[in-house]
Amino acid sequence: MHKLFLITMALFTMGATIKLTPKSTETFACESCEDPAVIKRTIHSKEDAYMNDNSAKYRTDLKKWGTRSGVMHVAFPETKKKNCDPSTDAVFYATDEGVMEISDCGSSKRPLSRKRNLIKDQKQKEGFKKYQKHLHDEFDVMPITVKNHTTDIRNVCLWGGNSEKPITDPLFIENAEKIDVLVGTHPQQVVLNPANDLLYVANQLSDSVSVVARDGTVIATIPLTENAMPGTVSPVALAVNTNPGYFYGIVYVIGSVNNTMYHIGLNHKVVNANRTGKRPTEIRFDDETNELVIKNIVSKNTTRINAETQAQTETPWDIQDQFRLVDNDSTSKIAKVTTQLNLLTIFNVSKSPTVTINDEYHEEREDFKFSPGMLKHLKIVASGERRVNALQLLQKSIAGKEICKTLSLGNYQSAQSFQNVSEVFDVDGSMLDGQNSWCFKIGALQTITFILYYKKLEMYNLLPEKASLAYGVQMSKGVPKRVPKNPFKSIL
Repeated sequence: MHKLFLITMALFTMGATIKLTPKSTETFACESCEDPAVIKRTIHSKEDAYMNDNSAKYRTDLKKWGTRSGVMHVAFPETKKKNCDPSTDAVFYATDEGVMEISDCGSSKRPLSRKRNLIKDQKQKEGFKKYQKHLHDEFDVMPITVKNHTTDIRNVCLWGGNSEKPITDPLFIENAEKIDVLVGTHPQQVVLNPANDLLYVANQLSDSVSVVARDGTVIATIPLTENAMPGTVSPVALAVNTNPGYFYGIVYVIGSVNNTMYHIGLNHKVVNANRTGKRPTEIRFDDETNELVIKNIVSKNTTRINAETQAQTETPWDIQDQFRLVDNDSTSKIAKVTTQLNLLTIFNVSKSPTVTINDEYHEEREDFKFSPGMLKHLKIVASGERRVNALQLLQKSIAGKEICKTLSLGNYQSAQSFQNVSEVFDVDGSMLDGQNSWCFKIGALQTITFILYYKKLEMYNLLPEKASLAYGVQMSKGVPKRVPKNPFKSIL
């Protein structure tokens, strides 16, 4: 044991190493694989065979779908309908070149997709053009444009001039507007001058008067002194001469520090001045006496100045009713001042129409009351996507009986385009006079144009039988119709 230990120590001392060799193992490799550790398997399925082998069943189930890039083949055998009728199963899609009809059904009698024109053949298309030309050649043409200026759907009624009914209710709406205007320092009072419809503001600490328009525009700033020291005049109150006979529109402003009343002309300049009592604080114009009445709080009297002669009198306060405050309710509804912020706030209330119509309509409406017309055809062109769904024709007889006929305009969409146009043929024979009217709904901010093809009538006994029914009386059949019947009524 001792020898074995010595031998072992000697080996470690010499740096020798002992290497152990494991048992040999077998390795597996796949000659056809890039990675020997991966075994490649080929998977076969019925779906692959169905598509890759181009089987007869696949060709039968194949559908063709048109795209911008070409024809795309699509097959869905699992969704094929057993009992399928292409005439009822078809779906129509609008394209740039026309209408495409697509059906999931397979049929040898009709193709799965084809272009379809609403006017079916060239003969009908040419006939429609001839009919339009006939309307322009044989009838008077009148466009009526109705515009909705609001964001609400509104009811509109046209014609019926004898009833004096407005085209819509309400015809106008009020719009409130508030405008803030920066004026002089420490404004005290504002008055409205009816002579020029301008606002005058007394600026106490800047010794000036601001002239401001109702829209907030500062027209002028009128200085009352050349002294650079602020507050030497201290304007605190104003009055306006409202007497049309004597200096109409002159504005009077009093300075509470220098005891002076200034006359401001319509040219926005100081044209005259008068002395007052001590510390004037209020002023008004007396329409009955044509005098300026000024209240002086230090001298405790009232100064009266004649606007025409400039004659001046002083009256003590012990006489009653020497000074009556001005009723400023009318001005306060129009404007007010905020002294701390040096602001003038203007309140404007304007009226704007809800629905407007071209001026020619009003002239024709009055004319039809005395010289009726008979309508042949009506074309309706509407802006936006919202269509005029229905048009009500209200007819009144002489006895006052009202008959309402409603036309569903969805049946009269244009045969020539996808635009929001309706060709209405069933108005043939309708009267344009003071008794009959049309009612419809117009969309928010929408514009609708009615193009009327009509003829004026000179005598009622020439009315066709169809129009005579509107008057509730039996008339002769009148002259025969010279206009051919609409050949497209059955398809439009």
